[in-house]
Amino acid sequence: MGIRSVRLRLTAAAAAVTVAVLVVASVGLVVAFARSQADAADDLARARVAELTRRVEQGEVPRLLTDVGDDGFAQVVAGDRVLGASTGLGGSPPVSDWRPAAGVVGVRDLDDVPDDDETEDYRTWATTTVAGPGGDATVYVGTAHEEVTESVRRLVVSLAVGVPLLVVVSALLLWLLVGRVLRPVQESHRRQREFVSDAAHELQSPLASYRAQLEVALREDHPQGWREVARDLLADSDRMERLVRDLLFLAREDRARPAPTTMVDLDDAVLEEVARLRPVTSVAIGTSGVTAAPLRGHRGDLGRLVRNLLANAARHAASGVEVTCGAEPDGTVVLTVADDGPGIDPELRGRVFERFWRDDSARSDTGSTGLGLAIVRTVAERHGGTVRVVDPAVGGPVGARLEVRLPGA
Repeated sequence: MGIRSVRLRLTAAAAAVTVAVLVVASVGLVVAFARSQADAADDLARARVAELTRRVEQGEVPRLLTDVGDDGFAQVVAGDRVLGASTGLGGSPPVSDWRPAAGVVGVRDLDDVPDDDETEDYRTWATTTVAGPGGDATVYVGTAHEEVTESVRRLVVSLAVGVPLLVVVSALLLWLLVGRVLRPVQESHRRQREFVSDAAHELQSPLASYRAQLEVALREDHPQGWREVARDLLADSDRMERLVRDLLFLAREDRARPAPTTMVDLDDAVLEEVARLRPVTSVAIGTSGVTAAPLRGHRGDLGRLVRNLLANAARHAASGVEVTCGAEPDGTVVLTVADDGPGIDPELRGRVFERFWRDDSARSDTGSTGLGLAIVRTVAERHGGTVRVVDPAVGGPVGARLEVRLPGA
């Protein structure tokens, strides 16, 4: 399954969960809002009933009852006579023959109550008082169902528009977030594929050489020829062994490892690697600039870093390599390896540390695996440092100059 497919599936799953949550939340909101609106309307109607009842008991019932709202009505009835009514009822007769018991506030739904030239359905609260000026009187106060349903309808329309937009925005944000989370995985996957492809390509050449030499030797069954084949095969074996060793090192470094804590004298590692290289190269190696350089790190890995830098410089040097190593005033350890070879094109300086990258002049060099400087960068970064190609020092050799900077002890 590709990274893009994983990203799509994760986004779709998260979006589906988001939709489900929003739908459930929206339904709950609508139900709660409708109940809240109905409760608020009921509270207001009961308050109006209590106020009108008080006015009836005080004999203050006007013919026109106001302050009942645009979507409500009020009526005071004594027997068959209407003592007072709101504007919408006009000269209508009593809205109902329902008479709650005295002192009891009841509620009913009344349909087809006159409202100017139309009729309306109301949720109606009523109570009867015996303290009116003309005897028993019933007070009706109603709230139109449409008042509540219209408020709920507006909320539903808003949610119907807003929820899909919110889902789209959420899906887009989830797509971007999942992409950001998966980007390191995608990059690691890409690097792994390239790494395997490059490794297979690099191993193919010596294996093909193996096969060709063996086929030729089988056709020419001569002891001298077999001895030459053996020497060539040993050389190819050495190259494959170094390549596999470098691949295993990089594979190990790609996994999480504990931070280096052992005290290491980098200057000692430099001098040891120089002593190891001098007997097998004709290039002069200068170490007059090597001074104390303590730091915390892995001794073996730092030795490999120095070894690869020296091998790279000796391979390209015309006659000499100059090594300097020491600690700066702030404690930073700086290691530089300079050669007097052809140098590195400024446009290619960023690529020399890539795995399996070699310039045209190095492709015919069977001593190079294309991983040496990649290992240098990996070790430097593992120790919290950096490596780069810098301009040759003034007065120094005109060639390549590589600088490693590491945090000191």
